[in-house]
Amino acid sequence: MSASDIGYFDDYESPDIKQDENQRSMLVNAIQLMGKEYVGREFLRWLMEKTKVFEQEFPKDLTLVAWNAGLRTVGLEILSLCSEANVLQHILTKEVVENE
Repeated sequence: MSASDIGYFDDYESPDIKQDENQRSMLVNAIQLMGKEYVGREFLRWLMEKTKVFEQEFPKDLTLVAWNAGLRTVGLEILSLCSEANVLQHILTKEVVENE
């Protein structure tokens, strides 16, 4: 019988997990702040465009396929953070702003 068999470590939370949660919380807060300003929302839109989240490509070069997959992974993580920060709708909607 081991410690894990009796649930000894069930309540243990890894410091790495706690640190990841704190880091994610900070990122969500940063995106909320960016989402309040037009220039911040434009920056987030630019990131979505540059990470090719909304594009479909089927290149023959496998190196390019891997590169694009990496870009999309970063873009999708940012998209997830935008969703958590409740600014995704504002990011996906193109705005016409005169005085901001």
